[in-house]
Amino acid sequence: MRRVVITGLGAVSPFGLSAEDLWRGLLSGKSGIGPLTSFNAAGFPSRVAGIVPPYKTSDYVPKSYRKATKIMARDIELAVLAADGAVRSARLATRGMIEVFGGAAALPTGWKVVDPTRVGCNIGAGLICADLNEMTSALVKARNPDSSLNLATWGHPAEPGKTSGMENLTPLWLLKYLPNMLACHVSIIHDTQGPSNTITCGQASAGLALTEACRTIQRGNADVALVGGCESVTHPVGLMRWSLLKRLTTTGNDDPAQACKPLDKAASGTVIGEGGAVLVLEELEMARARGAVIYAEIVGLGASATGQPVGQSDATGESMAYAMHKALSEAAIGPDEIQMIIPPGYGIPAADAADIKAIHQVFSSRPQPWVVALRGATGDCGAGSQALDIVAATMALHQQTVPPSINTLHPVDGINVPHTPETGSPLRHVLVAASSMAGQNSTVLLKKYV
Repeated sequence: MRRVVITGLGAVSPFGLSAEDLWRGLLSGKSGIGPLTSFNAAGFPSRVAGIVPPYKTSDYVPKSYRKATKIMARDIELAVLAADGAVRSARLATRGMIEVFGGAAALPTGWKVVDPTRVGCNIGAGLICADLNEMTSALVKARNPDSSLNLATWGHPAEPGKTSGMENLTPLWLLKYLPNMLACHVSIIHDTQGPSNTITCGQASAGLALTEACRTIQRGNADVALVGGCESVTHPVGLMRWSLLKRLTTTGNDDPAQACKPLDKAASGTVIGEGGAVLVLEELEMARARGAVIYAEIVGLGASATGQPVGQSDATGESMAYAMHKALSEAAIGPDEIQMIIPPGYGIPAADAADIKAIHQVFSSRPQPWVVALRGATGDCGAGSQALDIVAATMALHQQTVPPSINTLHPVDGINVPHTPETGSPLRHVLVAASSMAGQNSTVLLKKYV
């Protein structure tokens, strides 16, 4: 079977606009969570978030594509930024990069021109929230006298010569909010003509997208794929949704950096966030032939579902443990060969308890590997969460360093949590697990490439 490796990393997170920013932020031991400033959240019980620093989307697309940035929701922008970083990291001369550099002849030394028909694009996405100002301006045109919504005048004018409520939206309005538009814009910019798909399975989306792309390369249907997941939950609807599901901590408003405490005895809920990552997956022999930097190899994949109602964790931990076992089985290794795990670690007590039960079921017969949870650093970035975790795992293998689990000061049930960067023992395998609110689980097993 063809082997698949990671040759490019791009990330956007509360720590910055690159994978290097994410890694430096994690090693600092400080949280990227702060006050929620993207809108007035005074009426909500939780008012903290992991916010991506300011950026200008047009700086990350070719000049010929800048008009398209007008129809990009924030989730799409994050994916475009992350893809730009991943392609640059991998030194892949996609159509977008060739235009940025002013032609193939002007490419820097070491860049590889790729056959677009052999490049895929699989990106996880969430439920993109419509801009409330845009939506409200249209809704007010379809009000009843008591200000309730009139669905008839929403779709049809109440009187000749007047507009319906819906007609007050711009003609391309819907294209800003379709989940597949993340992969759509990335694939257009970089001219990826190979297999493409969008996965919308919440926090497990990125791992499932990576799995599909990895299988595509293994089967020989592509040589390269842009893979990941991005989402912004930092808007009023996202905050309301998370609040109604009782996922959020309400005790950290005065100290945002300490608000989310994953896998900790003092955990009281998670924090909304935004961000994500795109990685370049590549067939090993192609990567070696062009002299690419190989950050890690993908050696095992696993997936499962809990069957629980939305928002409820599998209290037994069995479904996540099953996905972990599948990844270990594919890699043909035992639990004793795993040195580090990145679990979901939301900071929600019930969900954390399920994570720990899963870890104990898989790693019950040996000293526990390092357990590193990132939500205390970034918040819950929805479909971008596992993508950030995979980048962190890849960097850990590449740098041979275990990052600290931020805010996990008093870990529950004796799990082995690092409080400072650890470099004392070699890292060979890292397991990344994710679970969504709808019960999907995704596990990715990475190996140091030697």
